[in-house]
Amino acid sequence: MRTRPRILTLLIGGVLAVVPAGCGGDDSGDEGGPVSADTDAQAVLDTALGGEGEPTDSGVLDLAFDLQSDRADGVSANAAISGPFQSNGDGALPSVDFDVQASAGAGGPEFAFDGGLTLTPDGLFVGYGGSEYAIDEATFALIEESYAQSVELQAEQEEGGSLSQFGIDPSTWLGEVTNEGEEDLEGSPVVHISGVADVPQILGDLGSVAAQSGQSDQLDPAALQQLQDSVQDASIDVFANADDGSLRQLDLALGVINPTAGGSTDSVTISIGIADPNTEQEISAPADAAPIAELLGRFPDLADSLDAPAPEASPPAVSGGVGGNDPYFECVAAAKTPAEVDGCADLIGSG
Repeated sequence: MRTRPRILTLLIGGVLAVVPAGCGGDDSGDEGGPVSADTDAQAVLDTALGGEGEPTDSGVLDLAFDLQSDRADGVSANAAISGPFQSNGDGALPSVDFDVQASAGAGGPEFAFDGGLTLTPDGLFVGYGGSEYAIDEATFALIEESYAQSVELQAEQEEGGSLSQFGIDPSTWLGEVTNEGEEDLEGSPVVHISGVADVPQILGDLGSVAAQSGQSDQLDPAALQQLQDSVQDASIDVFANADDGSLRQLDLALGVINPTAGGSTDSVTISIGIADPNTEQEISAPADAAPIAELLGRFPDLADSLDAPAPEASPPAVSGGVGGNDPYFECVAAAKTPAEVDGCADLIGSG
């Protein structure tokens, strides 16, 4: 019997963790004020990353990842998540409408993904291949519960940003910080802070997150130490809103020596940006979404990796409501507990 999509839930929860709670500040009431070229660099970081800035309840997220290598096989990978987000109030899941693109190659055929993720009070939807798929109600309820618990933990903290529940303060991730002065970022004045990334601190915080989220067994301490020893260059640039000190963009650049590839260098860049902060965003659920099991049924290996139920054969045609008269979909729709959802897996393909 397959288990219910626990890993899928964790992956989605990880994306939602930065929206909007991680977007510059919290609701503690201890909001930051204006910053400028004359503001102490560490003070700007404390406001932008430490949770003292004004919270950003809506806007447009732009997250990008890029990996390039100078090795002979031309390894490369990149991913981008972009789109609007809107807070739905304290403790409630935000609404998001993200486009997701990813690609990777290593001298041969290139893998590519182009899809989307939409979240509204009505449910969670995954877009792929021009179609929309709905996460089942039980999984959506689990995501709602997990998010509410996360927000509650954060609210219990007297100070700190959205990662404070894990004992993490991202403002400590930089050393040798410098205030580079005021700049223009997409028409808005920002203060640019540059610094050297404290790799041991970042990796230590990664271990803290894994331990407190029950995933510490997934981290190999020896591999983390090897990664730390392999990083030759690491820099972080933070751009804070000049009006209130809240985060508007963070850029991380790493140069990593790969000892398994003849000492080649891998260049990694990560950028997180927020445009149109606190501007009302209109986000709606897609129409005529099919059950997520139909999508997972097309990729059984992916379903296995996510611990998610997936049909062993092509799903039956859907007529009427979502799932039609298929016993599996009827069972999932009626399930009220995770155990009952697990039990539905025996009905896959029985229609």
